[in-house]
Amino acid sequence: MNQTAVGAPFEETEDCRRLLSAFDYFIPEVLAEIHPEWKSDALDDLIPLVAKRSGEREAIHFGLSWLIRDQTVVPTYVQLQIDPDLDRVNWLECRIGERGPQGMLRRPGNSFDRQLYRLQDREDLIDWAYHVTFGEKTP
Repeated sequence: MNQTAVGAPFEETEDCRRLLSAFDYFIPEVLAEIHPEWKSDALDDLIPLVAKRSGEREAIHFGLSWLIRDQTVVPTYVQLQIDPDLDRVNWLECRIGERGPQGMLRRPGNSFDRQLYRLQDREDLIDWAYHVTFGEKTP
């Protein structure tokens, strides 16, 4: 993260890809602690529309995630803070999926580009199906 200025988007690097890949496992684990239905679901890639350094040791990723179970896509917003001394997540806020009449809306993956474009500047307008936090944010 230190190679990127605060407010600047992340370059597509191996470290950035590794972080996004770690979300595939970490986010469902955090969600499953509160929402048991996530014990049987998993993510397969978060494709960011926004990936930027938002503060000292902090980042925001907003885009679409693939759901392994049925290969549909859902909007995903992750803001996190990295521990200054350890290589781990200190604090995380995660919002995932849009609320629909039967729970979380799952959109077909074949319209991926259109779905990603539809999210532009809408992270605060989405009626999120899930919203959880993990850890404690430090100053």
